Amino acid sequence: MSGLHDLATAAPGALAALVLVLARIAGMMVLAPVFGSHAVALRIRAAFAFFVAVVVTPVVAPLARDVALPATNGALLLAIACESVIGFAIGLVGQFLFAGALLAGELAGVEMGLGLSGLIDPQSQVRTTPIAEWQQLMALLVFLSVDGHHVVLRAVADSFHRLPLGGAEPSGAGLALAIRLAGEIFVVALKIASPVLLLVVLANLAMGSLARLIPQMNVMAVGFPVSVGAGLFALGIAQPTVVRIFASGFNGLAGVLSGVVGALG
Repeated sequence: MSGLHDLATAAPGALAALVLVLARIAGMMVLAPVFGSHAVALRIRAAFAFFVAVVVTPVVAPLARDVALPATNGALLLAIACESVIGFAIGLVGQFLFAGALLAGELAGVEMGLGLSGLIDPQSQVRTTPIAEWQQLMALLVFLSVDGHHVVLRAVADSFHRLPLGGAEPSGAGLALAIRLAGEIFVVALKIASPVLLLVVLANLAMGSLARLIPQMNVMAVGFPVSVGAGLFALGIAQPTVVRIFASGFNGLAGVLSGVVGALG
């Protein structure tokens, strides 16, 4: 209760600092992996963001002593918007590899003929194939195993040193860098899905050749299980390589986030 009493009786500058810190952290948690998952109740995510902001504010507030905190409501709203954009950028970049895993699963699933067996992904709240759901779960396991969630939190904490609280306006260079990094989604998706796509295409070519040699064979009845079996076989063989791709991407996430934060300044 004493902490809440201190917060309620805090000086306006301290309250403004808390609000700005909360805006940046909440912006990150809206899009960041794990923290922004829709599988977690909104009230829990909001409570966690507030708890982190309360813990971080006494540490980062002294860094803003040379920056005049907003004194008017309009200036405060503008500063909150800027802090939220910084948080959004950090969370969005952290989500790119998961987007690549989702796209790879969609490509592989549709090529295997599983496009009609869509599921509702509880994390992204979109309709996905079972293969895409599998790839996202694998990416999530690797992300947690390499402490990727700690990397994202550390990136937000370090951003207060490089982008002072209340005195930072996101630059176009940082946002342009985030957009360029989004192109890696397609590169990662192609790396992950290429074994499945290649083997399924070869299986379809083989089935087409058999259909020309044996016209009596029902290609539609035989081709579907062959495509699914070939895709699952390729998926199983390539899974260790996929895990290494995920691990390599998440291990380099700290450097990528540092570059984005530096470019935003």
